[in-house]
Amino acid sequence: MRYTQEIAEQVETLLNIGIALSAEKDHNRLLEMIVTEARRITNADAGTLYLCEKNKLTFRIMQNETMNTFKGGHGEIIDIPPVPIRKENVSGYTALTRQNVNIPDVYQTEAFDFSGPRKFDETTGYKTLSMLVVPLQNHENRVIGVLQLINARDIKGNPIPFAQYFEKVITSLASQAAIALCNMQLIEDIEQLFNSFVEVMATAIDSRTPYNAHHTRRVALLAGELAQVIDESSDARWKDTFFDQNRKQQLVVAGWMHDIGKISTPLAVMNKATRIESQLELIMQRFDYIASYLESQYLTKQITFIQNGAADELALLEKEYNEQMDFLENSRALIIRVDNPSTFVDKELLAEIQNIASQTYEDRKGIANNWLTPDELTALSVTKGTLTEEERKIMENHVIVTQLLLDKIPFTEKLKNVPLFASIHHEHLNGNGYPLGLTAEDIPLEGRILALVDVFDALTAEDRPYKKAMPLEQALKILGFMVKDGELDPDLVKLFIAEKVWERID
Repeated sequence: MRYTQEIAEQVETLLNIGIALSAEKDHNRLLEMIVTEARRITNADAGTLYLCEKNKLTFRIMQNETMNTFKGGHGEIIDIPPVPIRKENVSGYTALTRQNVNIPDVYQTEAFDFSGPRKFDETTGYKTLSMLVVPLQNHENRVIGVLQLINARDIKGNPIPFAQYFEKVITSLASQAAIALCNMQLIEDIEQLFNSFVEVMATAIDSRTPYNAHHTRRVALLAGELAQVIDESSDARWKDTFFDQNRKQQLVVAGWMHDIGKISTPLAVMNKATRIESQLELIMQRFDYIASYLESQYLTKQITFIQNGAADELALLEKEYNEQMDFLENSRALIIRVDNPSTFVDKELLAEIQNIASQTYEDRKGIANNWLTPDELTALSVTKGTLTEEERKIMENHVIVTQLLLDKIPFTEKLKNVPLFASIHHEHLNGNGYPLGLTAEDIPLEGRILALVDVFDALTAEDRPYKKAMPLEQALKILGFMVKDGELDPDLVKLFIAEKVWERID
């Protein structure tokens, strides 16, 4: 009856351990739990867990109750050379043969090389007696580690050999542990594969243009660091805000994916460095033709006036011709100046451009044409930057495409908000952002963070084709103006500047 009860208790213990192993999400705590529970079941004084890495057994967990030694549970490196997987080493033998080894007294056997344990005993005064070594085999029967228990103890704490029935119990535990480890590794591999895919996709998008060469990476890094700063802040504003690992990962992934919609943005728009770009050469060629046209008209009239002896008309003609050529050359220079995005087009300058555009010339078919086409006039009339209203809408559409693309990805539960966060990085607290025009109460903290770091990087980036990197001091002033205009979160901007978050990334 007592034996049956003990068996039932052991089975229940194994079941509970199996549940605990399956539930544990931290890799280091899982390894520590394996050794701790194995020692508890066998009442072992010490235990070591090795993992197979490159034909060697690496120390990952070490516990010795007598020596008060507990290492590896927090992920710290155990500074002991790995054990070669060879048959003369008991742990190596177990890894190679997949067999359990139960040794009542290591000083009474020559089956294995125990010079290491004996040297440890001589150095520390510890007495190694019994040893139980069990392989950790995964579902493919591949040994992924070895569990080594030392010195089973009786009820008085004296070292004794490991009872044979413990072999099956610890073997069962080792099997459950191996499955738990493999499952965790599989999840980690899948997550790493996904993260690599995200970075590859973002890099591919950025590589379409030098304008975005490192933008996505910087946004993701800045977002992650700002979240870390929030966690570290003692300010009352952030006392109830915390980014655990999952929340921070979701933010960073959204940072990596925030511009994925630019895959659909035409390069002609995304790379537009000046107001009219390639059209400038066409305008200059047209102005050359106009110059020839004006000269031809002048020479034709000049001959007529000379033949008629009209000296007064000839002088007036020459004056008019010189004025036309001066106006043409001044117009050429003005267009070149306005094409530069650093030139601000005010009302006076806009009037001059419109006047130039209204001038006409005749082509070779005798058809009258304006000096500038409607599209050229529209492009040159852009007040700030390089994009026309139509081009700006095309550019802004990348956020909608980002949402559409990310909605197609079956994100896991802990990443379910990535599409939302990534697609609202151009929303403003005052409701004047895009594409949804969200107001402050509808924009989560993650969206506010991405909006801030996206603007900051756009201002300070050195790889934009249409402008030089803005000095840091000026960029921070602009962030301040955006706060005053109700666009950015004032508390976030204050923290971002106070902690100099940009210095925390490479």
